[in-house]
Amino acid sequence: MEANIMSQVDVAIIGAGWYGLVAARTYLRLRPSTRLIIIDSDNTVGGVWSKDRLYPNLVAQVRHGLFNYSDTPMPRNGGNAKDPKVTGEMIHNYLRGYAEDHDLLRRIRFNTFVTDAKKFDGGWRLSLKGTDEVIETEKLMVATGVTSIPSLPGLDLSASSLPIIHSRDLGTHYQEIGDEAIKEVVVVGAAKSAYDAVYLLLKMGKKVTWAIRREGGGPLSIMPYKVLNTINAIAFASTRLMSHLSPSILNTEGRLYKAFHKTRPGRWCIGRFWDFLDLNSSIHAGYSKGDHVAQLKPEIDRQSVFWASSGLGIVTLPDFWPTLHGPNLTIRRDVVDEIKGKTVKFESSEPINADYMIMCTGWGDHSGIFDAQHKAMIGLPTYGSEVEVFSEGGDIDWKTYYETADKSVNEKLPFLAKPPNQKYTKASDPALQKKWNLYRRVVPVSMAAKGDRSLAILGQIHTVQTPLVSEVQSLWAILYLLGEIELPDVDTMAKEVSLWNTWTRKRYLNQGLKHTYSLYDFISYIDTIFRDLKLDSHRKSNFVSELLSPYEPQDFNGFVDEYLRKREASKT
Repeated sequence: MEANIMSQVDVAIIGAGWYGLVAARTYLRLRPSTRLIIIDSDNTVGGVWSKDRLYPNLVAQVRHGLFNYSDTPMPRNGGNAKDPKVTGEMIHNYLRGYAEDHDLLRRIRFNTFVTDAKKFDGGWRLSLKGTDEVIETEKLMVATGVTSIPSLPGLDLSASSLPIIHSRDLGTHYQEIGDEAIKEVVVVGAAKSAYDAVYLLLKMGKKVTWAIRREGGGPLSIMPYKVLNTINAIAFASTRLMSHLSPSILNTEGRLYKAFHKTRPGRWCIGRFWDFLDLNSSIHAGYSKGDHVAQLKPEIDRQSVFWASSGLGIVTLPDFWPTLHGPNLTIRRDVVDEIKGKTVKFESSEPINADYMIMCTGWGDHSGIFDAQHKAMIGLPTYGSEVEVFSEGGDIDWKTYYETADKSVNEKLPFLAKPPNQKYTKASDPALQKKWNLYRRVVPVSMAAKGDRSLAILGQIHTVQTPLVSEVQSLWAILYLLGEIELPDVDTMAKEVSLWNTWTRKRYLNQGLKHTYSLYDFISYIDTIFRDLKLDSHRKSNFVSELLSPYEPQDFNGFVDEYLRKREASKT
């Protein structure tokens, strides 16, 4: 039997998307001589924005200027200074250019899938798919995100002749679907990717049957690109005012916090603000027009765009809702039972014949490179039918921490203590929550408690400004790995983790059960990280601008240099 081929590096980063690329660049800025590699299963950079995952009409849910790194502006769409759109192609080209400009491409191992990561005394051993090569790395940074491993329903397809793909592969199959022989397409699922796929198919002239199960979170909430056709939704979500109108466990001090969250008039104002946004979104979507689109109304009794229980979308294309209201779309609140030939049978409605099926059924275990033992050691959730347990045994009494956190979140943020009524509540069972027991969403608490700084988990936080958050989190994570961040004691870290996970469950309901959702709350997270770095995150010139002016990535341009200057000054 041949011995494994062994490669040794100082740092391995898994993932070449927003987080992986900026982590690599930042690490090399701090330690230029580091033997660093990036490993990615795709054939280009970009992660969710890689070349093979692009298709026409794929547009980010932000305006231009809010979706780029702080020191690298993104060119306008086609050079048009008046076009606010950020297309998928723009993002891919931007990330590819970023990798080229910072000499990262030569460090990337494309088409390389890590199947297994195991701890050993000198760091981590990575096994690769289809090869005997093993990579040993002293430090490991996992930047795979939450949209890397497709989840598919367990249908028996032995009698099916229907072409079936996951939404992840829509880009590589776009031309195939465009064939004139493909006339009837079934889309399964209610994620944002389903809305995008349905819109794309309708624009291609296809007839679409959209199947959304009755159980679960139901259709997601969708806001207009501009509220009252004047205020950009994501720009407003990027203001400090929004960080007070959205109750955050990271923002529980100060006069505005007390005014909004510790008084009944303040909570009343919050409620009416979100009622208004909800009404505006409902009118914009046209749920009350009496046609099939009524079945896409979120199944929650109040403030759906606030709770975002099934997720939140932003309409960036002006003909989105008119297209969905068109006659070529049929919506079924049903589940696909079986497929025979090209006949799709449902649990409770008539079968149909189709030419293609697209599964928009979410994502699986993106931490699957770790086995159950390592997940327990790191503090990562299990998947499948198994209910989450406090798997780190006697090291930390997580059950007690979470019981305390539940009471603390209710006390600090009373608005969240009375959740709305949802049509189906089974999926909201707190016992089913996937908990990432990671301090600052990065650090495995039990490992850090033992002085082991060999692993950092990146990107386990979902916000409206991914690029900016990836920069800030990456710097903090790298400083942690290098021993330049002083961690608090285990008790403090466990309290922080349990408060965060409890808060995201109460704040974002079903989405908070699945992963570390923090949609409207990125400013509070950046504030927290900057305090750790002893940097000032308040970058505006006056109080009014600080409260009402949107925070853009460019506002934080140079923050890494600021940290380095402070570090050097502290040595003298």
